[in-house]
Amino acid sequence: MLSRTAQGLYWMSRYVERAENNARLLDAGRRIEGLPGSEASGNTEWPSIIIAAGCRETFGEGLEEADRDKATYHLAFDKENSSSILSCFHSARENARAMRGAITSEVWTAINSTWSEFRTKTMADVDERRYVDFVETVLASSFTFRGAINSTLLRDERQWFIELGKHIERADATARLLDVKYHVLLPKADEVGAGLDLLQWQQILRAANALRAFRHVYREQISAPRVVDLLVVNSQSPRSLRYSYEAICDNIDNIGVHTKAQRAIADIARENRDKLRTADAHSIIDYGLHEWLTDMIVATNELANKLGESYGFFSQVDRDATEEDAADASNIEVCAP
Repeated sequence: MLSRTAQGLYWMSRYVERAENNARLLDAGRRIEGLPGSEASGNTEWPSIIIAAGCRETFGEGLEEADRDKATYHLAFDKENSSSILSCFHSARENARAMRGAITSEVWTAINSTWSEFRTKTMADVDERRYVDFVETVLASSFTFRGAINSTLLRDERQWFIELGKHIERADATARLLDVKYHVLLPKADEVGAGLDLLQWQQILRAANALRAFRHVYREQISAPRVVDLLVVNSQSPRSLRYSYEAICDNIDNIGVHTKAQRAIADIARENRDKLRTADAHSIIDYGLHEWLTDMIVATNELANKLGESYGFFSQVDRDATEEDAADASNIEVCAP
């Protein structure tokens, strides 16, 4: 496969996944904002949502005063933000258009129809009454796109690069969604396990579409260790970091490693996967949930950067991270290479 084709498919997939994950972050902010006592507690969920999305730099000054409207505009409609939902769907559509010969008509129709629908949406579509509908429409568009891929594409290099992009983006996004709990909520010691703390974890699960799965797997009261177990180390949870890394390794193996650089990438991916295989929720929390998630965000972005360099398509907007950023997840931003 030509490097240009691999790049287009990989980034098409990442942009759709990023749009979906931005919608999940906005939904998390909305849900947390609506919790009883959240206003009185002084929680600043919207600046934290922007930070978790990796958009602190693109948002600019005044982050501390960000409210629902400002955060929603920047993460959903701001054309100057290359990671906004609108920008992501446009970029996904442009990559799909360039790769028309490599995708089916069903995949093209799914992403083209999504762009046609969202290009006309404005802040009027996310007022108090329609906010939930907007989020659900973004998620449904992503589900339709994925369904078209799974139902019509051959299981070959095209599919593998698409899946690779999806799971790299998803691993990064799940870690960021969980880190919202750290940035926004930070309950005092005497509040851990109390009613509000449990409600907050419940909203994180809802934003990840994982509340029903949680109840099915654990059949007990929601707690931090159980949520971390489901969204980080559970191999059957489709949004968990471990599930994503299992898929990343499988797709890298399917694509094949023909050079020393590509074999090194496979080794890095397996190292991260093995870390997740041996981890458990309590050890992660004891280490420090925020610090552990930051390490994984940095590792995932380093893997993505090296993968792009190896396959020759490191040329679009990516989430970047340096070793210094590991000390503070709020420093991990979207930047253009």
